[in-house]
Amino acid sequence: MKFSIILIFSTILFSQNIDMYISLLNEGNSSGVKDQLPELISKFPNDPDVLYLKALLTQDGMSALEQFGNLLDKYPKAKYAPDAAIKIGEYFFARGLYSQASSYLSKVLTEYPNYPDVQRVIDLMVNSFQAIGEEDSAKYYIYLYKSMYPGLDISDYGLRENNNYNSRNQRTRLSSNQKHFLVQIGAFSSESNAQRLKLQVSQIGYNVIVRAIETNGRKFHAVRVVGFSSNKAAEKAGMSIKKKLGIDYRVLYRPKG
Repeated sequence: MKFSIILIFSTILFSQNIDMYISLLNEGNSSGVKDQLPELISKFPNDPDVLYLKALLTQDGMSALEQFGNLLDKYPKAKYAPDAAIKIGEYFFARGLYSQASSYLSKVLTEYPNYPDVQRVIDLMVNSFQAIGEEDSAKYYIYLYKSMYPGLDISDYGLRENNNYNSRNQRTRLSSNQKHFLVQIGAFSSESNAQRLKLQVSQIGYNVIVRAIETNGRKFHAVRVVGFSSNKAAEKAGMSIKKKLGIDYRVLYRPKG
C-alpha cells in the first residue's frame, strides 16, 4: 500500500513537472527546459508527455513533424495528442501547404471533440480553406462546428448567423439525395497525369472525374471521386482509397448551383 501511494504521488509530480515545462515553453523560456530534457528522456524514454516535450524542443521542422506524427500513431489517447495533431496542422499552414493543413485540421475535432481551444483549431482550418479558395468547404465546417460548439466566434469569417443557413438546416438538406461531397485525391499541372490517376482509381470501383481548377493564379487538373451525400461517406471512401493505393485525400463540400 505504501509503495502504491509513493508511486501515485511520483506520477502526479512528474505530470505537474511536464505541464510546467510546457508552460515555460509557451512563454518563450526554453533554455531551462532544454537542460532538463536529457534526464527526462533517460528516465522516461517512452512516456508520451516526454516525447511531446522533445518534439516541441526540436528545431528542425521536418524532424519535429515526424515526432508529432509518431506520437499520434503510438499514443493517440495521450494527454497532449490533440496538441500534437494541431502542431502538424500548424506546420502545414506555416509552410503554405494549405491543402494539407485544411484536410488535417478538419479532422482534429472529430478525433478530439473535447479539446479546450476549439477556436484556435477552427480559425486555422478556415484560413487554410480560404487560402486555396475553398469557400464552400470552409462554410460547411464553420456551420457544422458552430452547431457542436455554440460559443464558437465566427464573426471574423465574413458570414452571417441566421436561421436561413444554419447547420441544422444544412444537415437536413444534406441528408437528402443531394450528393455534394467529394474526395479530391490529386491535382496535377499535367492533364495526362490526372487522367492516369483517374483510370487507376476508377478500376477499383469509384466514380472519378477530372476538373480544371485555378489556385493562386496557377491552373491544375484536379482528380475527384464524386457521388457522396455525407461527409462520413466521403471520408470512408477516402480512407479506403488510401489503404488500397496509398493516395492521400481530402474531403470537399461542393453544393451545386
